[in-house]
Amino acid sequence: MNSSRSVSVAAFLVLLIFCYLAFFWRLGDYGLWDPDEGRSGVIAKELLASGNLLTLTRDGKPYYDKPALFYWLVAIGLQLFGLGEVAVRLPSAIAATLTVGCVYVFGGALKDWRWGFWSSLVLVTSLEFVALGRFGNIDMVFTFFFTSALLYFLWWFKDRSGRRIWPFYIFMALASLTKGPVGVLLPCLIVGLALGWKEKWAVWRELRSGQGVAVILGVAGPWYLLAGLRDPAYVWTFLWDHNLLRFFTSQPGIDHPEPFYYLFFVLVGGFLPWVLFLPAVGHSLWKGSEETKFFLMVWAVTVLVFFSLSRNKLGTYILPAFPPLALLTGDLLRRVAVGSDVHPSGVRWILGAGLLWLGMLLFITPLTGFILSSRYPHYFSTVAPLWPPALFVLVALIASAIGRQRTIPFLVSLSVVWLVAWFYKVKAPEVSGLRSARAMAQVINANGMKEFRVARLHADSLSYYLSRPVRVVSHPGEIEALLREPVPTVALVKEKHLRELTGLPSSRLFVWKRVPSANALVANFPPPDA
Repeated sequence: MNSSRSVSVAAFLVLLIFCYLAFFWRLGDYGLWDPDEGRSGVIAKELLASGNLLTLTRDGKPYYDKPALFYWLVAIGLQLFGLGEVAVRLPSAIAATLTVGCVYVFGGALKDWRWGFWSSLVLVTSLEFVALGRFGNIDMVFTFFFTSALLYFLWWFKDRSGRRIWPFYIFMALASLTKGPVGVLLPCLIVGLALGWKEKWAVWRELRSGQGVAVILGVAGPWYLLAGLRDPAYVWTFLWDHNLLRFFTSQPGIDHPEPFYYLFFVLVGGFLPWVLFLPAVGHSLWKGSEETKFFLMVWAVTVLVFFSLSRNKLGTYILPAFPPLALLTGDLLRRVAVGSDVHPSGVRWILGAGLLWLGMLLFITPLTGFILSSRYPHYFSTVAPLWPPALFVLVALIASAIGRQRTIPFLVSLSVVWLVAWFYKVKAPEVSGLRSARAMAQVINANGMKEFRVARLHADSLSYYLSRPVRVVSHPGEIEALLREPVPTVALVKEKHLRELTGLPSSRLFVWKRVPSANALVANFPPPDA
């Protein structure tokens, strides 16, 4: 094995370790986050219980918001690993790892392993990408199919003579089975804008769009057809209300109306620490870019603008822009690492951005804990230790002093891995113990009394963790009415709602468990250990 191949194998092993720490390490150590993860778990649990693989339900009622593919994957996890957190999060963790792998393979296929390595390193250490890679909702699975479609198209475009285009359409079809028509519309829009801008009109004939439509209908069409036949309201409500109307209209208190610039700020925070490097990337692209980089730039900008135009926005919408941004950033880092043709100002910016991030990590983390610990003492009883970021800063300064500044971007990636490992070992379980309904479900499950009903005002995950039926209510007044009835009742409410239950006599209100600024478990009979 030659030295270059040995280095590339070592780089691949480093990426595997990073992916394990970022997406899989202690994946089940903390409870499901509500509402998203709890909702995913409940839908998949009911899917298995009913045997209905076509139309989804949530708390026994039709769930029209999304297609079924992601929930099939969660249901498979439930079959393999049982009722727990890992089953809900595993599809996202696997999809995140596969997306990192796609970026690595694509970079190596188009240029060399260094582009793939640096790009993958950027992606696996971007804060929002890590967070959503450990989060049980549809966005990471959608991003994997979305990324695979566009990277395959780009690979096909570089040598159209000997490659088939149909995998491009298969990945889009799978993306549409995960999130809806946007899985086809947005990739086609990106391809159309990139080809139109460069006046590559002849490529359209080679795309075999007629056959592509047939492939998409063959892969995604059966579910849409069968779901529509089983429940005619399903597909119509999903396509009209949860796609078209939610793009153009909003309902305050129900949807997520945000200003146009909202996702820009999400990108700034979510793509940390590498967002600090983007000005140098932009400067490099301004001086000229080849077709591949131009396509990646169109991809990232189109995703940002498209979802910014929607009246309803969530921070997770920006995730499909991360792979092209990682590839653009990774190419610049690769050229800096090998001493290639990078303008000195770009090199200085990258080194300065790396030192800035390490300095932020050293000062902002403990400062934030100090400021917020007085206001939110339950959530900031533990702060990150100072010595690891201090060590990173020291090593970076030594590297600069001895002329090894090009190692600073790798130190940045290591610092993110440390931060992620610390957070999910220490902080996530601590916060989850306060916010998650898992602890409340354990209290209910530990009660040996069989004949009592359970109600909840929020927190889908309570229904996920319990084997007994859970009644869902929409207002604290309904909880109070249930507690007044002579039927033994246990209810989960927000802790702030306890004030609204004070009209109950003491004989009708027993607080089994209370977490300040979070949840409270109340009942109309005392706990068995009282």
